[in-house]
Amino acid sequence: MITDPRENKTYVALQILYTFLASLLMVYHATQHYNIEGKDLFWNFFTFGEMGEDLLFVLMGFTVFYTSWHFVEKGRGYKKFMVYTLSRIFMVYWALIAIPGFIVWNINPELHASIANIKADEWWQTFMMWFGHPRIAVITWVLTQLVFFSLLFGLAILNRKFIYLWYFVLGVSLLNLIDRVTLQIQPFGDVTDAWFKVFSPHNLEFAFGAGVFFLLKKGYLVKNYKLFLLFAVLALIGVGAIHSQGIHNLYNSRVLSFGIVSMLITYAVVNYARFIDKTPSNIFVKLGEAEYIMLLIHGPILSIVDFRFATKYEIGWLITLATIFMILTISYFIRTKIEAPVLGFVYKKLM
Repeated sequence: MITDPRENKTYVALQILYTFLASLLMVYHATQHYNIEGKDLFWNFFTFGEMGEDLLFVLMGFTVFYTSWHFVEKGRGYKKFMVYTLSRIFMVYWALIAIPGFIVWNINPELHASIANIKADEWWQTFMMWFGHPRIAVITWVLTQLVFFSLLFGLAILNRKFIYLWYFVLGVSLLNLIDRVTLQIQPFGDVTDAWFKVFSPHNLEFAFGAGVFFLLKKGYLVKNYKLFLLFAVLALIGVGAIHSQGIHNLYNSRVLSFGIVSMLITYAVVNYARFIDKTPSNIFVKLGEAEYIMLLIHGPILSIVDFRFATKYEIGWLITLATIFMILTISYFIRTKIEAPVLGFVYKKLM
C-alpha cells in the first residue's frame, strides 16, 4: 500500500523529470524566437520541445494519484487536497497577472498587449484560468487543463461515483482525439474553442499518468531497470528526431506519440527509483520543485533577451543558454525563499 510519499525516493526522483520538461520547453520557445528571426537554434532539433507539455500532463496525472489516491479510497481529505492543489496553482499565477497588469495599466499598455486587450467580461475567465480565457503566458492553457483535472479528482474524493464522470470525459476526449487524427470534423470546434478544451485529448495524458501509478501500485516492475530507462530515453530522442527533422509532423497525434513516450519515460524513472538504495539528492532534484515557477516566468524573459539581444549575435545561443540558467536560478530562489514559506503559512491557516 502506497502511503504519503513526498519524501521518498520515487517522488523525489520525479523532480528530475520536472526540471527536464521545464528546460525542454524553454529551449523550444527559444527555438521559436530564432525561427521568427529567420535563424536556427541547435539545428532546430528542439522543435519537439513542446513534448514538455505532454510530459507535464503525464507527470501531474501520476503525481496527483500517487500523493492523493488514498483520499479517494478513504472518502475524505477533500479540503486538504483542494487547498494544497489550488493554492499552488493560483498564487504564483495571480502574481503573474498582477505584476505585468500594473505595468500595463499604469505605464504602457503596449508592453503586454494580451493583458491590455482583455475585455471586462473576460476578466473572470482570466482570473480563474477558465476554458477559453485570454492567454497571459504561453503556458496557461496547460494550467487550465490541470485545474480541470484537479476539480474532477476532487469530486471523486467527495463521492467515488464521480469516477464515472472521469470515464465519460476520457471517452469523449478519446473520440475527440480520433477525430483530430483522422476525420477532422471538429465536433467541439478547433483547439481555441472552450468545449474542445473541456474534452481535450490531453485529458488522456492525465490518465496515462494514472496508469503508471496503478502499474506501480500493483507491483509491476522491470528488474532490468537501467536498460529500461535507457530504452525510454532513446524512445524520447527518436520520436523527437522524427518530429523535429521533418520526417513526420506528429503535432495532431501528439497524445499518441509524445504522450505515450512521456508515459514510458515516467514509468521508467518511477521503476528506476524503486531499485536504487537511497533518495536522489542533486541540483536537478532541487530545481524540480521550482518547475512551476519556471513555466510561468520564462516566456517574457526569454522573449526580451532573444529578440533584443541573442538573435542579433553569432554567439546568441550562449546568451540564450545563460538566460535559461538564470531563469532556473531565479525560479529556485522564488520557490524556496518566497513561494514555499507563503504556501506553508496558507496551509496552516486553512487546514
